[in-house]
Amino acid sequence: MDRLLNIKEAAEFLNVSEMSIRRWTNKGALKCCRVGGRKERRFYKNDLLDFLKDSRIQTPEPLGTGELRLSDGSHVTHFFSEKKEALDSSISYVLAGLRAGETVLVVMPPEKNENFISALELQYPALGRDLKDGRLILSEGTDSPKDMIGYLGSFAAKAGKFRVLGDMSWAICKGWDMEALSALEHASELRHPLRNGILVCQYDLEAFSGAYIMMAAEAHEQIIYKNELKKSAYYRPENKGRNHAPVI
Repeated sequence: MDRLLNIKEAAEFLNVSEMSIRRWTNKGALKCCRVGGRKERRFYKNDLLDFLKDSRIQTPEPLGTGELRLSDGSHVTHFFSEKKEALDSSISYVLAGLRAGETVLVVMPPEKNENFISALELQYPALGRDLKDGRLILSEGTDSPKDMIGYLGSFAAKAGKFRVLGDMSWAICKGWDMEALSALEHASELRHPLRNGILVCQYDLEAFSGAYIMMAAEAHEQIIYKNELKKSAYYRPENKGRNHAPVI
C-alpha cells in the first residue's frame, strides 16, 4: 500500500498552496484521511491523481480588478465605502466574465439596475445581445433564503461556467433580517453547485451595521477591500457557536 502523504507533500504534489488543500478537503472536493488525536490530514497519491483527472483544479480566473484572481468555487465578500468603487469593481467583474464566455448573474435592487446597465453598456456594446441570449441575467432576489438557495442552485446547474455578483442590499429591500441573510451566506447547499463559478457578495460599509459586516466576514473565506484580496481572519464556514435561524 502506498504511504500516506502529509498536507505539505500533497500541496507539493499538486503544485498548489497548503491553504488550497485545506479548502478543498473542507469542501469535500478532495479526499483525505484523518489520523491521530489532532485529526491531521493525510492523503493517498491515487486520490490526488483522481482529483486532477476530475479537473477540479481550475486556473484562477481574473476578477477584472487589477491583478486579483479567484479559483472556481470561490465565495468572497467585497467591503466598500465609496459608491464609485463599488460600481467600478462591479462593472470590471461582470465584463471579465462576459468576455470570457461565462454566464453572469447580477442580483441587486431594481432601483440600481439602470445606473449599472448604463455604465456597463458604455464599455460593452454587445450587452443587449447577451441580455437577450441569457448570458447576462438580472435579478432582484427572492423572498426567502430557501427560495434564493434554490434559485442559485438552478442557475449554477444550467449555466456551465459562471460568475455571480450580489449587491447584498437587495436582501434588505426584500425585508430580510440578519439571521435570514446569514442563513443564505452560510448555506451548505450552495457549496457543490457553485464549484463551477465565482460568487462575490458586496456589502456597503456605510449602509450595513457592524453586526452584518462581522457576519459577512465569518461567512466568506476571503475579503476584497480597497482592491486587495485577503484571507478573512474571522472565517467560520460552519458558523459554529452562533444562533442563526435555519433556512426556511
